[in-house]
Amino acid sequence: MAAINRTRLNFSILQRAGGVLCYALLFAGLVRAEDFSFTNSLARAALAEQRGDIPAAVKIYSEAESLASSNAANLCVLSRRYCDLMYLTNATSAKMDLLNRALHCALQAVKAGPQNATAHACAAVCYAKSSTFADLKTELAYSRLFKLEAEKTIALDPSQDIAYYLLGRWHYGVANVGLLSRAFVKVVYGGLPKASNEDAIANFKKAIELAPDRIIHHAGLAMVYEVAGEKKLELTELEKCRTLKPADREDAEAQREAAKKLATLGR
Repeated sequence: MAAINRTRLNFSILQRAGGVLCYALLFAGLVRAEDFSFTNSLARAALAEQRGDIPAAVKIYSEAESLASSNAANLCVLSRRYCDLMYLTNATSAKMDLLNRALHCALQAVKAGPQNATAHACAAVCYAKSSTFADLKTELAYSRLFKLEAEKTIALDPSQDIAYYLLGRWHYGVANVGLLSRAFVKVVYGGLPKASNEDAIANFKKAIELAPDRIIHHAGLAMVYEVAGEKKLELTELEKCRTLKPADREDAEAQREAAKKLATLGR
């Protein structure tokens, strides 16, 4: 309990210090009032998250959206924050609501900054996450959208590793779709698109090249190696997942899944 209290105290100190700095910059004319208010909103929402109060955090983020309505960078931050909140609830309805909010912010970011690579990457991520809650036909429709957004991201900024990760997921998903699902693929794509495990592997490897410490990239590569029958390479990537430090909640989740997989394999 003492350790928790110290953590909260340190967070409060940092928050106050950040507030003082923002005020100083504000009066110096280096920070706009709306930017200060937005930053303050993020800090208040983070405290609500720390308490596990999702409704309060959502309310604050919702209010912050009006402050970020034309700021692509801030809208991207809100989109990511909404996605992060999904890890704090097991209720499907709550996850879907948070995801809808995240997608809305991402699409607003694209509208505010059509040449902003991060905005397109956020949209791609949200479409990819949305596909896990949809029926097969809708899932395929979302897969088409997240592929398009991932490709736009790379065209604007080839260093965005998450875009290559998503393209790896797209190739894996389409290449391994079942025979009964191919009819839906033809409807959504107007025919069977070119997708392969080889291209999935190439994209995951590119993502790893750009961000070698991201666990999700190694987990994705392991997933393709499994269906390709490359057991030794699969184990190598799963072991890599176990040794890396999670960068965020997605990495932490991928690490837990990799550990479960290794346990079933007796490793």
